Amino acid sequence: MQDDLLTPAGSETRRKFLVKGSALAAASIAAPQAFAADDVIKIGYLTHRTGPFAPFAEADPFILENASKALANGLNIGGKTYRVEFIAKDDQSNPDRQSNLAAELINKDGVDLMLGQATIGPGIAQQCEINGVPCITTMTPWQAWMFPMKGDPAKGFKSVFHFFWGIDDIANVYLDIWKDLKLPEVIGAAFENTLPGNAMGDLKMGMPAMFAKAGYKIVDIGKFAPGSSDFSAQIQAFKNEGVEIVTGLFAPPEWSGFVKQSAQMGFHPKVATIAKALLFPGGVKALGKSAHGMSTEIWWSPAYPFRSSLTGQTARQLADAYTTATRKEWTQPIGVMHALIEAGVAALKASGDPKNPQKVADAIRSLRQDTVIGRLDFAGSGIKNVSKMRVVGGQWVIDDKGRLDIVVTHNGTAPEIPVQRKFELLPA
Repeated sequence: MQDDLLTPAGSETRRKFLVKGSALAAASIAAPQAFAADDVIKIGYLTHRTGPFAPFAEADPFILENASKALANGLNIGGKTYRVEFIAKDDQSNPDRQSNLAAELINKDGVDLMLGQATIGPGIAQQCEINGVPCITTMTPWQAWMFPMKGDPAKGFKSVFHFFWGIDDIANVYLDIWKDLKLPEVIGAAFENTLPGNAMGDLKMGMPAMFAKAGYKIVDIGKFAPGSSDFSAQIQAFKNEGVEIVTGLFAPPEWSGFVKQSAQMGFHPKVATIAKALLFPGGVKALGKSAHGMSTEIWWSPAYPFRSSLTGQTARQLADAYTTATRKEWTQPIGVMHALIEAGVAALKASGDPKNPQKVADAIRSLRQDTVIGRLDFAGSGIKNVSKMRVVGGQWVIDDKGRLDIVVTHNGTAPEIPVQRKFELLPA
């Protein structure tokens, strides 16, 4: 793998990743034969290794090394063996930089396939669509990817594809969590003023609209700015309206601030079902004991009963391998980003000619592939150029030894994923 993940010069993070990058390059080059230039498949890999969205890419070194080892002997496609080279770059969580790096990967590095995270916007896909380079992205609701590009779910695009859940999927997961709680049907909603937050929190087309359609009263006083630290207005409004269920999209520091202010103001909801803030173990640990019982969607966990098409690892084996290699707890993006590479490799193999961008794009368009997060189905999703992914409901619990874990509590949206524990209300 060619390492171009840029972090501050001289930093420990950069040194560690450069070591990883060297190992990846060695793994990639260690194929049992020499390759001509046109026998090398270049895969661009563009993610948020630094900046505010860095937690989404925390597992990049492990994921790329894992994939490079699996591909060390190359890919046999149409009777010809190709070496696979990953060219990874850090967009630093900056949309302009992301777009510029995508253009660089296309025009300078000559990538055959682009993979990336679209959390901060569709810049990768926009560059690939303009230049006719096949591309798969993930890590944001498909609506927040498609509609900013003026896409039509009935028509799609020429070269770019995306997989993730949709806003309706998450709303259905949350409704599944709340359906049997016998609480007042009043929801306090607070969404950050970002691309995903605006898409998910739209009162007419987003999650609140679906909650209202299900019979809930919505208390929402408007979007809050990213980085906000004062949520007293929202909390007071929720108290005034008798809110027992809080939902929304928060970054971990914002949610931590909301929880502390709620305690100070005497606001004690029975349920807190929050997107993004409860995704990463580090952010949840900062909440301490108050994290027990907080709920969220689960995109992937070691409990998923699926296996990687690339490495043969089960979800549990992949998570355990990450923990062994990094001494860190598993996080949900591990499975999703691993599946991104699985989808890319499957499309390259199915194309018959990985150096032909039209054939690769057509292969993605018709792709049905079982992965470590479950089946990806671009052909049968009903949304052009998009595959949905499974998502279920869960909550964080603290066991008798004080360890935090997220467990599946509701699987009405994906019955093939087993429930691990009965849902509990937040402690009084």
